[in-house]
Amino acid sequence: CLGEATRNPHTSATMGLPTEEWKAKGCFSEAAPGDNPEAKVKKHVPVVTVEGGKAKVVVGHGMAEDHWIQAVWIEVDGKAVAEKEFVHTDKPEAELDIPAGAKEIIAYSMCNLHDVYATAAISVA
Repeated sequence: CLGEATRNPHTSATMGLPTEEWKAKGCFSEAAPGDNPEAKVKKHVPVVTVEGGKAKVVVGHGMAEDHWIQAVWIEVDGKAVAEKEFVHTDKPEAELDIPAGAKEIIAYSMCNLHDVYATAAISVA
């Protein structure tokens, strides 16, 4: 589910485009869990609330020094537009701006141990 325009917070602090390795890995979702148990997917897939031009992105994942959500970001109409990085002491939630005229968003989360997880497309039009 990582498109060409999707940024990958794992590549660098500057949030560069995904490496070929991450593109090949893809990402997980409720619809495409891979070999992950359902409980693991539910902890990693972001929950999104859209209101007033903003997407509130929350990940129900614990945060520990050795296991945390590194970042969340949103793709708007196929292009990554907003992200927030975390350290293990943060709460994995962010309020991200949705550009005017957007039709749909997909939210992503990046776990330091368990790769990238995505929501289904969410209509915001």
